[in-house]
Amino acid sequence: MIKKRKIWLFIPLIFVLSFAFGVFAQEGGPPYTVGLSNGPFTHSWRVQMIESVQQEFEFYKEQGLVDKLIIQNAGPDVNTQIAQIRNLISSDVDLLLINPNSSTALNPVMEEAQEAGITVVVYDMPIDNEKVLDVFMNQDWWMAPLTEWFCEKLGGKGNIVYISGIADQPGNIERDLSAEKVLAKYPDIKVLAKANGNWDQAAAQQVMSDLLASFPQIDGVLTQDGMSLGIIRAFEAAGREIPVITGETQIAFIKKWKEMKDSTGFDTVGIVNPPGYVNNALGIGLRLLQGKKLKDEVLVNGHIIYMKPNLIVDNNNIDEIYEQYKDWADSYYVNSWYTQEELDALFE
Repeated sequence: MIKKRKIWLFIPLIFVLSFAFGVFAQEGGPPYTVGLSNGPFTHSWRVQMIESVQQEFEFYKEQGLVDKLIIQNAGPDVNTQIAQIRNLISSDVDLLLINPNSSTALNPVMEEAQEAGITVVVYDMPIDNEKVLDVFMNQDWWMAPLTEWFCEKLGGKGNIVYISGIADQPGNIERDLSAEKVLAKYPDIKVLAKANGNWDQAAAQQVMSDLLASFPQIDGVLTQDGMSLGIIRAFEAAGREIPVITGETQIAFIKKWKEMKDSTGFDTVGIVNPPGYVNNALGIGLRLLQGKKLKDEVLVNGHIIYMKPNLIVDNNNIDEIYEQYKDWADSYYVNSWYTQEELDALFE
């Protein structure tokens, strides 16, 4: 199918922004070709994210809205991702979904895509580009309550370590800033060290083992998703008592959490960050291609749509969550995405 592109010589800024967001329907109409540019693909959350978008793509394909999905995984390298986005532009995609490796470095290539008439939607990570629609979990809404629970569970004092995610990823940077902001309210909590576990169980277990060798007293471990189980295994291997640790919603940890709660009264909290939220960006992008317009009140700063965590797991509901997900693969996460009705509600 030959896709037609819009060409203009001069349009006022408001119309340029509208076109960038895909407010004007694609002239060729459906079915649309979708390109997805992903960064790191080394941890299970990203694997499940890709599986989720492939699943939802089939739903839209049955509706006749899409015909082809092209996925490229760049790893953490920015230049590789730029080159792959140019490949997707050359592939004549109609909708380009980007999980960015940088908050700024992709701006020129995203502009190239928009100039080619492609609707661009960034997801999962914050970017510094007011001309591109950005759909992502507000990381402060995710990290701040987790850190608050942690500090309160410690009684506002103690020696802790912080196991962060992948250092240069925009979402991880936002989480770090959120954690630091909350910790600043608790002067009697001393951060002994910060290390990067890269959202990976094995990596987190290794860095935690190194920290255990360096610090004889660790009262708590603040961490993010994909790493809690590895941290607990490090304490178990060292024969050390498990301190206060923030939890998560990866299935392997859900199973461990349930086991430890039943045997020792272990208490933690986990906030979902669903891999399936990529499908919110997909659904929004396809609606934009059809000429639908987002409600003004949905947009923050004119180009951001914040996704909210829709589930907090704690000792009050862990039994229920365990029963719901106990047959899922250990590497998966508690998952969901917006319904078609919830996506429709974002539009006029």
